[in-house]
Amino acid sequence: MDQFLAFTVVGLSTAAVYAVIGTGLVVTHATTGVFNFAHGAAGMLSAFAYWQLAVGWGWPIPLALAFVLLVVAPAFGLFVERVLMRPVQALGEAERLVMTVALLTGCIALARWVWDPNTARPLTPFLAERPALRLGPAAVTWHQAITMAVALAIAAALWVLLHRTRAGTEMRASVDDRALAGLTGADPLRATRLAWVLGIQLAAVGGILIAPAVALDAQQLSLLIVSAYTAAVFGRLRSLPFTFLGALVVGLLEAYLAGYLPQNDYLPGLRLAAAMAGTDPLRDK
Repeated sequence: MDQFLAFTVVGLSTAAVYAVIGTGLVVTHATTGVFNFAHGAAGMLSAFAYWQLAVGWGWPIPLALAFVLLVVAPAFGLFVERVLMRPVQALGEAERLVMTVALLTGCIALARWVWDPNTARPLTPFLAERPALRLGPAAVTWHQAITMAVALAIAAALWVLLHRTRAGTEMRASVDDRALAGLTGADPLRATRLAWVLGIQLAAVGGILIAPAVALDAQQLSLLIVSAYTAAVFGRLRSLPFTFLGALVVGLLEAYLAGYLPQNDYLPGLRLAAAMAGTDPLRDK
């Protein structure tokens, strides 16, 4: 039982990261109709930027976090919306997807150019010096607790934004019919801009939270959090509650497979395939 609880804590922490990242993807897609393949790369760049500020240049952690999440991520989101996506918004879906794939490869190339891929860049988990919290027989690190708390706070904040603010109403209205939303006084362009900024910010939060647990490598980090995309697909790229549920399924499944899967050479990739088990191909039939 102790082992099961330990794996559950790890799974919940992973699920929280997947929920944050998947939610950002849903917000962007639901408002703009674009599936952003570069979503993970945006989180990767944010993690590198956070490392540069907090470790490379010695900034205080709160200041480094605030700068990345409130300055770097929004600026990058505005750049993507204004320079890259707005010119192709009126084109077909294929053209928009190609643009996000190009952005993915561009982000990886940029990260490798700025930060030497042969140099190790470890990130220390938040409050690593403090003793772990106890949840019965299981230990919960402060980083895991912060990760789960952040995911819950983001869920509550998004609900308030989408259901209690004018900006959220414009975003929801733009989902169904952008032209009609414009005729009723909404501003679809502003909703699109906000969706890109918010989506990149959520990717940044997820990238920073997951970076201490993995190698800070441009390609690995960009593709590792693709598992979070399953959570978004579970929510059909529209439903935030189902996105969180999908993240919970994938995170726990990965943790249990990692803990209970026999260690041999024949099943090395089964845990990585857990994301596929989080989707049901018959749901839309």
